[in-house]
Amino acid sequence: MKTLTREAQELAAAAQKTAPSFPALRRRFLEQRQRENVALNNREWEEKKTILSSTPQRIFLQINAVCNADCVFCSKGYDYPLFRIDEYREKYGEQVTPVLQKAREVILTGSGEFLGLPDAPKIIRYFNEEFPHVEKYIATNASHLKPEIVDLIAGSGSRYTLQLSLHGSDEATHKQMMRYNAYPRVMENVRRLIEARGRSGNISVSFMFVMTTLNVENLPDFVRFAKEMGAERVLAGYFYIYESQQKYLSLYFKQDLANRIIDEARRVAEEVGIEVRLPHKFGQPPETAAKPTSCIEPWHQVMINPDGAILPCDVYGGFNENLNQKSFMEIWNGPAYRAIRTALRSGGGCLTTCPRHNPIGINDWRAHVIHRPKEDRQIAKEYREALRKP
Repeated sequence: MKTLTREAQELAAAAQKTAPSFPALRRRFLEQRQRENVALNNREWEEKKTILSSTPQRIFLQINAVCNADCVFCSKGYDYPLFRIDEYREKYGEQVTPVLQKAREVILTGSGEFLGLPDAPKIIRYFNEEFPHVEKYIATNASHLKPEIVDLIAGSGSRYTLQLSLHGSDEATHKQMMRYNAYPRVMENVRRLIEARGRSGNISVSFMFVMTTLNVENLPDFVRFAKEMGAERVLAGYFYIYESQQKYLSLYFKQDLANRIIDEARRVAEEVGIEVRLPHKFGQPPETAAKPTSCIEPWHQVMINPDGAILPCDVYGGFNENLNQKSFMEIWNGPAYRAIRTALRSGGGCLTTCPRHNPIGINDWRAHVIHRPKEDRQIAKEYREALRKP
């Protein structure tokens, strides 16, 4: 047998060292499929097709958990199903995995505090290993951002965005909004995350502020606080009413105050140099706040609950579709989704009162109320009660 020269042996050894590993080859393959699906999904959105060959590029996976906070604005009840990764994989993995593989982003959040689950490290490892090419988005109150969790995120090789639900720039406001005594621990965890971002380069950090009558005047200081802490951006949005007794928190009844604070927060953001995403102001004339022609979400996104329920978005009303009764594609291109897309093609449907995508809709009381999943008579009752001004 002919033996290799020393030079050939060295070249062969170098080739072995530089040859792509199976995980690297798999990631390239998945990234190619992802690019093709996202491009097709964008084309089908532009053409406003009602039956799609693409699958959604954003998957909102509801990872429900017990929560250690008791936020004044929370929609969480006590009868929702908790997320269990093994149960999820057994029931829905076969259907959802091919869709997730072609998605651009997976949002890992839900009712409660996801990172407080005992299985949180296991869940993060699963999504890191199975979907390394898909961007991850986690919403958390930061109380469980322990070193193990931060290391799993920073060392994942995936892009991560963490939305930190803080809602106040100081301990008193934080406690008033979230009703628990975790501020020192939360601040320690936030600093740990910011330090890890500097080392890894794969983490983006947003500070979240739900605007209510209790804390809205703190928003400009919150923008400064976010900049000082090292966040990339501030996300601020109106509080949604889930129960009639929560109406006192709604800025629908304090519109002049809301508009003034939004202007001030924007000015502070420009002054300190931080991105800020603010909601539409109340009472804007049509010429400065034109209604959009459609909403992108029923083309780009799907929400999946732990019990298999499917929703087009987090503020949509009743939607009676479930993976336990139909396959994913039967739902994605089924009558309910087609009806939503058809209505939105002409600028109608849920867009009329959408609090996020329709600037004029924000002036409508219905844009501030979430009716899911209540009977019509309960909705009507709470509607009448809530319109009694505080």
